[in-house]
Amino acid sequence: MKFPSREWCEAAATAMLREPAVIAALADFGPFVGGLVIERGGGLRSDFCVLVRVEPGKPPKLSFPDDEDELEELEPDYVAWAPYPLCRELLEKTLAGLRPDPLRAILERKVRLKGDLQRLVRNAGRHHGAGLAALRAVPAEFV
Repeated sequence: MKFPSREWCEAAATAMLREPAVIAALADFGPFVGGLVIERGGGLRSDFCVLVRVEPGKPPKLSFPDDEDELEELEPDYVAWAPYPLCRELLEKTLAGLRPDPLRAILERKVRLKGDLQRLVRNAGRHHGAGLAALRAVPAEFV
């Protein structure tokens, strides 16, 4: 499956819900709406946007806004802007069996984040590595 794509995101969300560590992390974190803008570059012709509505105990609801402006109009609790080369690097490390730390990328300002960073840091520390096994099960073909 091509990364990033609607198909890849849907497969990743499905895989995540099969992992007990992810289910526990979502229960602790609570409901939220999050958006991700994968910024073009490294072969990606335009930005890729995804919005996820998460309510613990229910399947996430994904939507794919056409652009960053449309995503922000939906007023998510969190929005992250990440360059495509960084997303690819993190995913390649995950697929290789490593444990990359996306929170470090946020703290080092490689990823811009709008939202409650304290809540994110608090929960990320308790659930470090949740979801990595699920992502390893989702094939990725990079553009």
